[in-house]
Parts: sequence; C-alpha cells; structure tokens
Amino acid sequence: MIRRIPAEWKSKRFWKETVEAYLYLLPTLAVLGLFTFYPFVNAFLYSAYDIGTRTVPGEAILVVTADVEDWVSLLRRGRVPDPLSTFLAGKYGLDPQDLWVRLRQADRWVLRDEGAHREFVVLREGSHLTVRPAVTRWDLRPVGWANFQTVFADRDFHKSLINTTIYVAVSVPVTLFLALLLATVLNQAVRGRALFRTANFLPYITPWVAVAMVFRWIYNRDIGLLNYLLSSFAGLFGVQMSVLDWLNDPRLAMPALILMQVWRFTGYQALILLAGMQGIDREYYEAARVDGASSFQTWRKITVPLLTPQIFFLLIISLIGSFRIFEEVMILFMGSGPQNSALTMVYYIFRKAFESGQYGPASAASVILFAIIFVLSLFQLTVVQRRVHYER
Repeated sequence: MIRRIPAEWKSKRFWKETVEAYLYLLPTLAVLGLFTFYPFVNAFLYSAYDIGTRTVPGEAILVVTADVEDWVSLLRRGRVPDPLSTFLAGKYGLDPQDLWVRLRQADRWVLRDEGAHREFVVLREGSHLTVRPAVTRWDLRPVGWANFQTVFADRDFHKSLINTTIYVAVSVPVTLFLALLLATVLNQAVRGRALFRTANFLPYITPWVAVAMVFRWIYNRDIGLLNYLLSSFAGLFGVQMSVLDWLNDPRLAMPALILMQVWRFTGYQALILLAGMQGIDREYYEAARVDGASSFQTWRKITVPLLTPQIFFLLIISLIGSFRIFEEVMILFMGSGPQNSALTMVYYIFRKAFESGQYGPASAASVILFAIIFVLSLFQLTVVQRRVHYER
C-alpha cells in the first residue's frame, strides 16, 4: 500500500518554517548533544571495558650530557639535582621546594611537583640523561558485563542505592506537600504577600556552598542553632534533652540531609504551584460557593485537581534532581557521612571514578542510575499522567 504524501509537505512555506524552527532549536540540540547524549553514550561504552591509566614519558625537554654520574648519584639517593630544579622552575614556574623524587628505578626516576601536581620522568639513555614530562595514557580492555557484576556485588553500591531511595521517597513527597500548603497560604489576600513570596524563593537561588556551610553551623553539636532550639523547646515542658550530633551520628545524617533539601526547595515549588492557582478560572470557585462548599472542600475538589499539571511537572523534576544529589552531601558532610550513612549513587560514582580510579565500574553504575531514572520517569509519564486534569 502506497501512502500519499501530505499536501503541506509540497509547500515551500512548510519547509521554510520547518528549517527556521530547527535553526532556533540548534543551540539547544548542540548543548544536549555535547553535555547529555555524548557523555551518556561514552559511559555506556566504557561500562564494557576495564579502564586503566599508565604514566609514560612525553617529548624530551632537556638532554644532559655533562656530569651525568653526579646526577644519577643524587637521583638514586632521592635528591633532585640543583640544575634540574632551576631548569624546571624557569620553564614551568615551579617551586623547587615542592619537587621530590617519587619513584626510583635502575635507569628511570619519576619527579613530582606537589604545588602544580605535575610529574617528570628522568631516563638514562646510554651516556646521557633525558628529562621528559609525564603523560597519562588510557588502557582499555574489553570485559563485557563484568563491571556490572562488580557493581551489583559491591556493598557500598547497595548502601548508596538504599540511601538514595530513602532520600527520594521522603524528600520528594514531603517537599511537594509543604509547597502545596505554602502556596495555598500565599494565594490568600494577606498583607505583605509579595515579600513572603520573595523570601520563600531566596533559598532556591542561594548558592549551594553557602547553604551547606550555614547548615553545618545549624547542625553543629555544641554551638548549633538546631540543638539550641530543640533543647529550649524541651525545657518548656521540663524535659532534659541530650545533645544530638547531627553530622557524626549515622542515624541522623539522612534526616539532616532531607531537612536541608526540604527547606531549600519548598519555596521554589510553592511559587510554581502558586502560579498555577492564580491561573484557575474564578468561575469554579464561585460555583462552589453557590453550592455551599466549604473552603476545604473547594481546595480538595477544585484547586488540587486543577493543579495536577503543575504537581506532575514538579514530581518529574524533583524525582530526577533527587536521584542526582551529590554536592550537598560532599559539602555538608565533607565526605559520604559517618559510616557511609549519606552515601548516594552519584557520590558512589564519583568515588569509584576519581578516588579509586575504577572508571569501568563507575561507568556501569552511571548506566544503572540512568536506567532507574528512565524507568521511573516513564512510569510517571504513562501511569501518573492519566490522573492529570487539564482545564478546558
């Protein structure tokens, strides 16, 4: 059966508008391709390899033909010859005090500069020495699904998966519920409403480093504001409360992280919901008032159902953002928390790749994280979206 070509496809105007549309989309497509699709494809490919690095000598930057034995004697004792220190300081601006011999072998010495984090290789080649900058090269060995097996057998990965699941399951619904209540309050005709809206949005635009550092003081065991408020509140009822060590107690690390996240994102989500509330036609509320509906019945039967597009949007972006939590953990706990109590999946990937140098398992873990987010997002788009009501 031959399908007929749509009539609009034959129109020059159609193709002109189509090309113009894609030209407008081109910057966005370029950014998505460079920073989203390309990294994911590489991560998927690297997950099938055992990836290692090795240091090899680069191009010679200095050839030593005089006093070779004196240089060799000093290098064998772990000392850097003064002429070499002077040469490297002049060429690269290094501090000779930061230069030391990291590796000593028969005819090969590796020098490291701690200030600039650079390395140099000194090789004995016959009757002369050559000084070369160290170059890192990648070694890739196909291993199939072995990296995924390694990740699934890793207890730290299990811990990160459990922590991330708990964090998402608690922070996402709690933040959304509080944002809905806050938006309802801000939608009322109260004095200073614009000021309250601005104040609730400030936590979202505040840099994460500043937020985490402030919360490190709030959670401080000895001088923290939270412990002071809790002990003062308990004192009103004659109760003596013990001091809570929020940042060093494994039982409190995840609640502390969730509390900080809820505080930061509630105002942002409330403003989106507030915009949705103000877009609802007032005729619905007038009809409910005529029918004798109470304020709560109006909110439950009209406001919430007609806010489902905004709620659905926030649910999607909150879910994706919560699974990607990383810098908050690093700054707040200066690591993965006591006994890995705040270890998340992204932090697990970071630690595997950049602390342990296990790039293959790290790539496999990132693919697993993508699969989890993709499945949950697909579930929401196909199942949850059916309960979204759009105003006609």
